[in-house]
Amino acid sequence: MRGGRIFLASVLLLVSLPAVLPARGSIQGEVANGTTGKPVANQAVHLLLPRGGMQQVATATTDASGRFVFPPANIDPSSFYLVQVAYQGVDYNAPAQFDPQGTATISITVYDASSSAPPLRIQSARVLVRAEGDKARVQEMFAVRNSSDPPRSYVSPEGTFRFRLSPGAAEPNAAVAGLMNMPLPQPVSQGKGEYFLQYPLKPGLTIVMVAYEVDYRSNHLALGDSYPYPIDGAELLVSPPSLTVDSPLFHAAGADAETGSQKYVASGLKTGRKLEARVSGEAARGEAAESGQGNEQVKVLPNSITRLDVPLLACFLLVLMWALGVRLAKEWPRLKELLKGNPAQKELEAEVDGLFNSLADLDELFAVGKVAEKHYWKERLDLKARLMASLKKASPSLLESYAIRHTSSR
Repeated sequence: MRGGRIFLASVLLLVSLPAVLPARGSIQGEVANGTTGKPVANQAVHLLLPRGGMQQVATATTDASGRFVFPPANIDPSSFYLVQVAYQGVDYNAPAQFDPQGTATISITVYDASSSAPPLRIQSARVLVRAEGDKARVQEMFAVRNSSDPPRSYVSPEGTFRFRLSPGAAEPNAAVAGLMNMPLPQPVSQGKGEYFLQYPLKPGLTIVMVAYEVDYRSNHLALGDSYPYPIDGAELLVSPPSLTVDSPLFHAAGADAETGSQKYVASGLKTGRKLEARVSGEAARGEAAESGQGNEQVKVLPNSITRLDVPLLACFLLVLMWALGVRLAKEWPRLKELLKGNPAQKELEAEVDGLFNSLADLDELFAVGKVAEKHYWKERLDLKARLMASLKKASPSLLESYAIRHTSSR
């Protein structure tokens, strides 16, 4: 009798074992040198899991053909992974995207690094000026093309992207579009009368955004920023639309239908040409100013997709992602009310609420310099991945309700 019980227990264990084992995924790929056109052998490849500060799950080494394989142990195809290669001081990242069979195949192209400045040009530029109260806020976004031949990544401790700002401009903030167009805040250094970023400029396009404030108590702004690169085309958006713009460079192009701003355009700007414009008039004030700012930020992207070239899309995503964060913050109280109406979602409410608060706290800590840049974006990516995973648990009716309200509000 006892032997029969042991046999039965063994059978039950064998039957139930596959159900409790975690799913195993497979990640493989290759690393190629885009400068030489050859595979990269003996290159360390890291598998990162954006959880708790970007954990390193595994490390592999490429063979003579540049191929690598991560062992399937501890790889869950339902999780989000990053594959990273550090080549000549520059990080190259790629997300692991699994097929239905749980396999992810990744190709990473790296480039030789050079400290010699390549022929850089600003393919597209957009300048947004908004006067609010006593301040004028300026956002400048650039699609910077590194057209080095053969292609090389530009790295330099003396700065890779340089710029000069208008007199009276406050200390600027800067960001670039990283992996999956995630805005990566960048430290801004100053020397020899100009600012510069040290972010490596890889071959192709890099999206750069610079933002600052200027005193506007005199109801006058003399815009005169300059960049030591030729600019193929530039667009200036000024709001409120009642402001007057006088410029030897920009030409009036009517009102922007989506934002309500006045639009001005320029093209074929030579190296070092100032983005010169004199803006004057009464600034937006009170609740109307706050409302106008929020609407303008949200509406920048869709208008730009239909009228401007595709390379600027990633640039506008920087503004969109910020705007969506603002919109989510506004919508979250109503989402909470919906969640409270469903007892099964109360735990989800607390989880998502905590993640939103963690994102806000992380941004504040970075803004005051208490979190290093490398740790900041890795931790933020971790929080975003966890937030997405939590939102997937929400009922379809809840997500549909939010999507309808979010779309109609635009």
